[in-house]
Amino acid sequence: MLKDVLAILDSTPEKIRREIAGLAPRHMKIRPAPNKWSIQEILAHLDDVEELGMRARVAAMIEQDEPSLPRFDQERRAIEQKYNQRSPQRSLDRWARQRKANVKWLRTLKPAQLKRKGHHQVVGEITAGEMIHEWAFHDLGHLKQILEVKRYALWPKMGNMRQFYELQ
Repeated sequence: MLKDVLAILDSTPEKIRREIAGLAPRHMKIRPAPNKWSIQEILAHLDDVEELGMRARVAAMIEQDEPSLPRFDQERRAIEQKYNQRSPQRSLDRWARQRKANVKWLRTLKPAQLKRKGHHQVVGEITAGEMIHEWAFHDLGHLKQILEVKRYALWPKMGNMRQFYELQ
């Protein structure tokens, strides 16, 4: 199963790169709704969370005995780190570089290391293996989110065909 998870982690940056290819910078800044992130903000988040929220937690569990794993407040970080002002292309490129190195590192981990535990501030006990699975789940969630932003952009031009759909 870890092989499948690593395949997701390895392929997500390129999938996202393909999905945003050709989008005008102004389209990447559009929020589909006030409480939803733009593609620009999603890319900045992926870049930001890759080290602090993902690799650092797995590394802590592997290197330390049951470390405390801090909460990652993504909404607070989005404001503090000014996700809405970051270059989407730079965020994507930096994230893709980090991801390549992280997947290479993850492939070196042994089964016993994946069973090592940490204590997450919010959810309690987790293993390194569970964190790696969450990492891939997180990727797919943001890929879906990017597709939703693109979908919202089509909505106004669908005319009466909108009757067949609901936006969430």
